[in-house]
Amino acid sequence: MARILVVDDTAQNLALIELYLRGTEFEVVAAASGAEALERCREQAFDLILLDVVMPGLDGLEVCRRLKDDPRTAFVPVIFLTGRFADESERLVAYQLGAVDYIQKPVNRDELVARIRVMLRLEEARSRLDRENAALRRQVETMAEAVASGARLQRELQALRSEAAAAREPALLRLDASGVVAGADAAVAALLPDLRVGARLDQGGHAAARLAQLVAAGVRAADLVVPQPGAAARTLYVQVRTQDDGGCIVLLHDVGELRAIERRLAEREPVDLVRVARAPAEPDYTMTGFIGRAPAIDELAAKVARLRQIRSTVLIHGETGTGKELVARALHFDGAHRSAPFIPLHCGAIAPELIESELFGHERGAFTGAERSREGLFRAADGGTIFLDEIAEAPPSVQVKLLRVLQRGEIRPVGASQPLLVDVRILAATNRDLLQLVHEGRFREDLFHRLEVVTLHLPPLRQRLEDLPRLVEHFLAVGNRRHDRLAEPVRAVSQGAMERLLAYPWPGNVRELKNVVERAVALGVGETLHVEDLPAHVVRGEPAASAAVVAGGAAAPAPTSLAGLRRERAAAERQAILQALRDRGGDKVAAAQQLGMARSTFYRRLKELGL
Repeated sequence: MARILVVDDTAQNLALIELYLRGTEFEVVAAASGAEALERCREQAFDLILLDVVMPGLDGLEVCRRLKDDPRTAFVPVIFLTGRFADESERLVAYQLGAVDYIQKPVNRDELVARIRVMLRLEEARSRLDRENAALRRQVETMAEAVASGARLQRELQALRSEAAAAREPALLRLDASGVVAGADAAVAALLPDLRVGARLDQGGHAAARLAQLVAAGVRAADLVVPQPGAAARTLYVQVRTQDDGGCIVLLHDVGELRAIERRLAEREPVDLVRVARAPAEPDYTMTGFIGRAPAIDELAAKVARLRQIRSTVLIHGETGTGKELVARALHFDGAHRSAPFIPLHCGAIAPELIESELFGHERGAFTGAERSREGLFRAADGGTIFLDEIAEAPPSVQVKLLRVLQRGEIRPVGASQPLLVDVRILAATNRDLLQLVHEGRFREDLFHRLEVVTLHLPPLRQRLEDLPRLVEHFLAVGNRRHDRLAEPVRAVSQGAMERLLAYPWPGNVRELKNVVERAVALGVGETLHVEDLPAHVVRGEPAASAAVVAGGAAAPAPTSLAGLRRERAAAERQAILQALRDRGGDKVAAAQQLGMARSTFYRRLKELGL
């Protein structure tokens, strides 16, 4: 939901703009002066600003200039509103300051909403172009850095090999033509303690038998791993030199430390994310905002390509964090009805007693506190799309009304005597098995069949790991911008870190990956993200939730009363919100995104929990 700041020194104008934008896909924040507007922008991020020109103190032009001078708000679109007749010179000044539009009061509601939507789409396109340009720059810089890093590593490795060769002489073993040990120096006894001169090599223990196999196979050089009781295995580099009499000389180099250094160097070598993420030829259609080229994602995109031009009901199924809302937005904004309203609603984020009024509206006096009528989200989305996230959380009373909308296109506001007709496409999403809920009597079977006209299944991240390098590259770019690291960005991920990321099961899917990468960027890692920059549970390959259970021992006994459940839920939610705020340095918008909560829900819970 786009957040819009409305700045006007007149209370009536603020109330009018808020009324115009109520029920749309926008969240409105009001400021009664230029100084208050700047303060609001320091506290939270906005997607667009509606700014009155004539105000006491700081006027609109000065506020715009300060906004454009601040890197945090420089790219936020500003639309000027003015009640006086402006000449061309004033308009020119506004555009030179960075405004994207200039609207004369009185403002027409439909025109205002349309212009806001257009400007937000233009800003999204500009951001996408910036990302593409930044990706190209990073590709060039990464390639140059990779060449320099490769040369540096090669020099270091060569130096290490020279040092290792000079520091330690190889152990020497002589075999006759029949494979019998004809002689061995003292160093051999330390490496192969069971070996005996005069006995066959393959009878000198497990490691000697494997060495005999290498000699018999005609191998001239190879690594041999020798297990050590109660200690780490030892790696020997074996060289075999044949003699004229049919025997051979075997040189054994202890290269365990050298191989360990080589592995550490390899782990810290940056991964070429551009090369790893490179995909086959681009398909005819890719979902806007959705990153992935795995076969399952290409198949999903092909279905979305067909569905985006029609107004069929679609049920989107996938685990938490897989990108269900991104698919819903692609179905709407990539189609023929992109200019119509798109209104998302998380069915579990609104109290059951309020969701019916939120969706269908209410009449004045319908219930205590209903001092005026409200049209509801379905009427606000008329002609467009409404996205019902986590539809399984909808209470039974709402399920009945949703069924009527799907059957007849009718809604009945709370307290109304007559139904109203609406033309709304319904997209629903869930991370639960609705058919199982139907069998358990917790979801209406008739509503399930109405929703299941077309079902799209989103694969979890662990089933499309080929997309992980591409996602990491994208989230690094996002983190660099969000945390003001464009001058000193995180450019790469080491081989070791990438191996840990690919080995982790990702129960939180793409959302969890985004948080892990952004956390590393926020904590000030260098140009390359290494293993030590990752959370401990990711390095271990063990999800944080299960790790907490193991660390804490047996789970606490479950509460036995409804009040106890509510207290425990509130305490857990309070702890999660505080942790997210700490992780994000107090940034409420970023904290809400980390928790996967809508901004309005996040602010409401802050107030309810006294935070």
